[in-house]
Amino acid sequence: MKKIVVLLTVLVGFTTLAQDFKIGLTLAPTINFNKHEYKNADDKWVTDKDGSGGLGWKGGLLADYQFADNYYIHSGLLIHSKSFDTSDTDMSVTTLEIPLALKLRSKEVTDNVHITGFFGGTFDLNVAAKQKSGGAEVDVKDGINTFGMSFMAGAGAEYDLDFGSIGLGLSYHLGFTNIANADDYKTIPRHLAIDLVFYF
Repeated sequence: MKKIVVLLTVLVGFTTLAQDFKIGLTLAPTINFNKHEYKNADDKWVTDKDGSGGLGWKGGLLADYQFADNYYIHSGLLIHSKSFDTSDTDMSVTTLEIPLALKLRSKEVTDNVHITGFFGGTFDLNVAAKQKSGGAEVDVKDGINTFGMSFMAGAGAEYDLDFGSIGLGLSYHLGFTNIANADDYKTIPRHLAIDLVFYF
């Protein structure tokens, strides 16, 4: 009998905890405009004005944990494929992003519509890198750093449905770390994302 009581208690606790979670799928086109710098002959950092950004996309799973009215811990696991040019290279990098942020979701502002906002950071794992050379793609993963971190902030709106909710927003991501594994060159990632989300 005691075992049944304990099992029921655990199940009730798990059900209550699960009700505080929302799982979602996201797909977001991105605009990358990285900051490129190199050391000149005087050993000073100079902005590479010939460097430019590129387009990309990200997608994956999101999870929101509600710990108070209108407040959530926002996390997930995303794959981000991004491209960028420098003065002498055309590269693409694939990154696994783990966001960790504080999310605010307003009360209903009109029929089933909520305003949202979040800020926090991401832990980034660069898993692949390719560089175009002579019409072919060359693996240059050894030329990039594996780990990175970024600041992120965004805002948008969510619309409640009978079977979940859909969201649309815009977020800005500012990298803190250098992608390039080099002492005389820096590529600091930055991007804007148009976030499309469906929560179950």
